[in-house]
Amino acid sequence: MKFCHCLLCQVPLNEAAWDPRDRRTAAHIRDHGWSVVGVSGGHTADWCYSIGLWHTLRSPEVSVFGLGMDVAPNLLNAVGDGVRDGGPLRPGRRSDVLRSYDIELRPVHPSWDLTFFGAAVDFYRIPPLPILQLCWPDRAGRFAWESDFTRDFQSLQPMLWLPRDDHPPGPWVDEGPYAV
Repeated sequence: MKFCHCLLCQVPLNEAAWDPRDRRTAAHIRDHGWSVVGVSGGHTADWCYSIGLWHTLRSPEVSVFGLGMDVAPNLLNAVGDGVRDGGPLRPGRRSDVLRSYDIELRPVHPSWDLTFFGAAVDFYRIPPLPILQLCWPDRAGRFAWESDFTRDFQSLQPMLWLPRDDHPPGPWVDEGPYAV
């Protein structure tokens, strides 16, 4: 395996100095290949992201916003299984992730790394990170950037492919967990 800058690739390995979250993350990565971090209970919709796909499989990490904690972690684990079986994730539309619906993977702009992916930044120790946002459609198969997307779902998914300063006003930049 190629060297990366993560905690597991440190030489010498000094796990005793890591905080408990980093030890749990490292244990999940050793046991399963990646870990999933879920964030809920704030002023925004829930979100989840992987840590370890880059370290283990040299695939960008993946994130999903606006799906509940009963769905999102399982979805990301299924995506991780697909990476293990089929190779690294790439930006673009896919039909093999959600039953009956396409998804689109879009690269996350580095200006969001510290806003939403702090545990991954801590694990890898240096941003920017290769992260993709899994964008899901409404029931009619339309995506949030399409004009006829269901209005009730519009605030559930940020547009992280845009630089933070270019993102439209809304809960992810105005009232989000790390609003400026």
